[in-house]
Amino acid sequence: MSWVVPTVQVRGATYAIGTPGHSWQLVAQGKLPAAHKGMAHAAKVMAATAVDLLRDPSLIEAAKADFRDRLDGTPFVNPIPDDVEPPTSARMKTAP
Repeated sequence: MSWVVPTVQVRGATYAIGTPGHSWQLVAQGKLPAAHKGMAHAAKVMAATAVDLLRDPSLIEAAKADFRDRLDGTPFVNPIPDDVEPPTSARMKTAP
């Protein structure tokens, strides 16, 4: 999606420094109050960004122009061939 339209990402403190990404340790820390506080802060930052964009549409146009400039001459190439159909729940096999 981020190759088609500008997107927003934010990083916040939601786990201890040194925790391996995509690990059970990181998942376990997700239940802690500190993780919830970090996620709430990140959500507020993203919401405030949306408010700024709604109040000043020129920011959206500037983001679009920057996006076009960054991707100029670098089109998205889908790595999945056109003839490949993704699996759907009706076609997926379940383990016995």
